[in-house]
Amino acid sequence: MEDDPKPAGEIKIESYSLYFKGLVSEETTELLAGFAVAICDKDDNLLFQMKEQVHDSRVVTLMEVELMALKRGLTEVVRLGIDHISIYCDHYQIFELVMERSVSEQENILMLMDDVQRIRKRLTSSVPVLVMTRNQIEFVYELAMETIVSEIRIDMPDHNKTCSICSGDNIEPEQIFSVALCGHEFCMECVKQHIEVKLLSGGVPRCLHYQCESNLTLGSCGNILTSKLKAMWELRIEEESIPVAERVYCPNPLCSSLMSVTKLSNSTREDVTMRTCVKCGEPFCINCKLPWHSNLSCNDYKSLGPNPTADI
Repeated sequence: MEDDPKPAGEIKIESYSLYFKGLVSEETTELLAGFAVAICDKDDNLLFQMKEQVHDSRVVTLMEVELMALKRGLTEVVRLGIDHISIYCDHYQIFELVMERSVSEQENILMLMDDVQRIRKRLTSSVPVLVMTRNQIEFVYELAMETIVSEIRIDMPDHNKTCSICSGDNIEPEQIFSVALCGHEFCMECVKQHIEVKLLSGGVPRCLHYQCESNLTLGSCGNILTSKLKAMWELRIEEESIPVAERVYCPNPLCSSLMSVTKLSNSTREDVTMRTCVKCGEPFCINCKLPWHSNLSCNDYKSLGPNPTADI
């Protein structure tokens, strides 16, 4: 069983792809659950597909249904005699569990994960891949959705609040975050983690609900964010307001402030290539975006290395 992809070697390995999706949908006091699995060859040709309704007398969580789908998919991989498989996950916490970088405290999840890892050991390699956009698994998502609309209902206590991302249940109302534009609800911790991942990847935080395009706003999320995340979001807002071609960052490593070339275009200096950072006041060259070098050309300054010490 392998978690990390191997670098290309002399032997070409023919790897197949496993796509899986579990869904849980609430309807008043009832719960609908189902999952789908698809296995494709190296050219993404479909080899196997299935969908199944989840029949359970107790309340099942989204994470459990996702793992049921993964377990069934791996079982079919072994049955088909496949040795190398890429496992495509669109659920971050499932991905972390499969990578063995986290461990659930829930007994049902632990049992399912034991089964999953036991089956993976029968394979030569099984590489988890985190899917960043749902369109990469759209096919199995639609299959799973077909099981949801099929009138299979599981009783669900109406006093429980469940986050559809982490599957945490019985969440206190004050720990639930509601997206203002669409009304979708999630636990605050999942929203916080989602925002952090989006900001670190350079994206714009949106509602966590599948295919919902509602933007999250800094004003509505401010009370659940750390000061560091707030600063990152403010910088992202500033970046979005400046066209990419006009963005320039202060070369001072202690500053790195974002500025607009247009707003810096009017130079009062004799040398028209010199600009001054609006935040720290350090001069820099607008041509090469490096610290100011009045007696050297840009190429000569660059030839001094990354950290020239002379006063130029």
